[in-house]
Amino acid sequence: MTARLKPLKLGRSYGVRFSPDGTRLAVLGRDLVLWDVAKRSKLWRGKFIAHMSGMAFSPDGSRLAIKSTTGQLAVVDATAGQLLFNFQNKKDGEGCGPAWSPCGRYLADGGWDGRLRVRDAQTGELLFMQKHPGEMLRGICAINGGRRLLVLHGVKSVDEGQAQPPDYCSVWDWPLQAGGGRMVLSLPGLKSCAPSPDGECLAVLHHAGGEEFLSVYALADGRLLATVPVEAGGGTGDALRWLPDGSALGRIGKGKLLFYGWPGLNVLAQKDFTYPCALDFLPGAPLAAIGSWESGMLMELNIHKETA
Repeated sequence: MTARLKPLKLGRSYGVRFSPDGTRLAVLGRDLVLWDVAKRSKLWRGKFIAHMSGMAFSPDGSRLAIKSTTGQLAVVDATAGQLLFNFQNKKDGEGCGPAWSPCGRYLADGGWDGRLRVRDAQTGELLFMQKHPGEMLRGICAINGGRRLLVLHGVKSVDEGQAQPPDYCSVWDWPLQAGGGRMVLSLPGLKSCAPSPDGECLAVLHHAGGEEFLSVYALADGRLLATVPVEAGGGTGDALRWLPDGSALGRIGKGKLLFYGWPGLNVLAQKDFTYPCALDFLPGAPLAAIGSWESGMLMELNIHKETA
């Protein structure tokens, strides 16, 4: 029987992301740190822009796009750990993303002002913008290897006496075009969402009638495939993350990680963890990167063999 690897401490980490080939792990905290997964050693550390809050590897893994809480974007050479381009767009404001086009030439991101933008990743030129008045773009992620984008729309508060419209998700195909987004799910109390690795399903956390639910819908037609009530999450986030093979869903709860099998959403395992806020899995191996407001970990986590 092979001995389990000792967990590797990652420090305070707001975001974790494995490179496309699984050899490196990017950890976003006060600095951006790149780790060699096999050697369990740091490759480089850098602070390229202030208040970094989001990141994404390019499809070939050669670059990292980063975004700050002010909306500023930058691109970093993932091998050398050097800044390639600063978009100097500090006035765009807070939002979500970034996400790469499948060709690696363009970057998309969303704003809390309702604007969906696409820029040239090498020059910063704004190539596309779609306004969504009265909305906040709360999440943006790649579907099916980046060939499509999923955008989570949050409707801003309405005047007293008016009904609050439900939040919704839209899907966009590259290249993004005006009016090209297609609504795939509209749901009151939508908190977070995650498309499955094959792009067929959409997992969502939402609340209704004072309860919280984890549900999975078909992306093609919005059919409800499964739903289960869950314990309400805490203040460190309610992020969802599929295992790379689509066999389970990881969820960040209040002081713990929970794992649900798919299909069926039966609880496979749960693990206590201090202030978890981000989660990613290494394809083909039982390695998980867990971000935490206190101290993240790279650790073996064989979901289908863990005990609750």
